Parts: sequence; structure tokens; C-alpha cells
Amino acid sequence: MADPASEVVSGRLARAVCVYCASSSRCDPEYHAAARELGTRLAADGRTIVYGGSRIGSMGALADGALAGGGRVIGVLPRFLKDLEVSHDGLSELHIVEDMRARKHLMLSRSEAVVALPGGCGTFEELLEAMTLKRLGVYVGPIVIVNTRGYFAPLLALLESAVRERFMDERHLAMWQVVATPVEVIAALASAPPWSVEARRFATL
Repeated sequence: MADPASEVVSGRLARAVCVYCASSSRCDPEYHAAARELGTRLAADGRTIVYGGSRIGSMGALADGALAGGGRVIGVLPRFLKDLEVSHDGLSELHIVEDMRARKHLMLSRSEAVVALPGGCGTFEELLEAMTLKRLGVYVGPIVIVNTRGYFAPLLALLESAVRERFMDERHLAMWQVVATPVEVIAALASAPPWSVEARRFATL
């Protein structure tokens, strides 16, 4: 197995995917099944998962699916959540950070791509921050939204409205790809349109 240190390129782990998802245990079981399936498929594709470090909800299902398939899973957890004993004990690595801001930064900065599963306001915040940084050319990797049960339809409609009302450029619609199931994620990551710091030229149009 390769030394993890040798896999770091500009602070990012080669083939690492940052996954945003929820810790809710009360949502429809279909969401947890989709998270586990995503973990299984990312592990089978040889991808490292970087996620929020929890053992419950979609987070736990994602990690369990990947670990069962022999995948590498890196958790990033704020100290106050570790104190609530929600951390996953079986991860490849668990990084304890001081707050939510540090968690988001480490998760995104260590990854080459983002995948968003359904979740609540924390997931929305993480996803929209990644989109904002991509719009500004700070983050240039793929962003894939897994639209299980059509969950993200209202958010996607809002983003399209932002383009129609000229708060965003039409070119910004290429910043993310939407798939219906985890089965489609690997292909979506591979086929994502290229993005670069040149996006700054139309970031404020």
C-alpha cells in the first residue's frame, strides 16, 4: 500500500472525494441505502473518501459501505461533536479539529472532487460554499449532486432562477453535475467539464 504522504499533491490526496451528507437517523431509509451504495462504489473505484467523521445517519452508512469494500475513509470531526460520542471508530484516519469552519476547510482542501448527498442546512452550507469557491476559481474540481428521491430539485430550481435573474452567469450551470443514483457518480466525476482559475473572468458578471 502506498505511503499516504506520497499521495498528497498540493495538499490534496490523489483520487480523494469529499462527500457531504447527513447525520440524521430519522430520514427515509432510502437515503442511507444510497449513502452506503456510494461508499461501496467509491471504494471499488479506488477512491479515498473524506467526510464528516460521524458513525450515524448517512455519514455512518457511507463510511460503512466503503470500509466493507476495503476502501480508505478519512473523517474530520469538530471536537465538540467527538465529545458527544458520534465519531466513527473504524475509520482509516480521524482528524479532530476545533470548529466547523476548520472541518469544512480540511475536507475540501484534501479532496479532488465533491459529491453531495441529501442532507440538512449543514449539507446545504457545505455544498454552496464549494460552488462559491468554484465560481471564484479557488476550487476547480468536479461537484456531483446525488439527487436521491428528487431531494435537491428545489435547490436546483433556485440556482437556475439565480441564472435567469442574472445573479449568476449561464456558464456557472456547468459547475455541477446532477445524477439520480450513486451508480452514476463515478462516470459523472470522470466526465465533469474542465474548470480553472479563468472562471474568475466571469465570476461577477
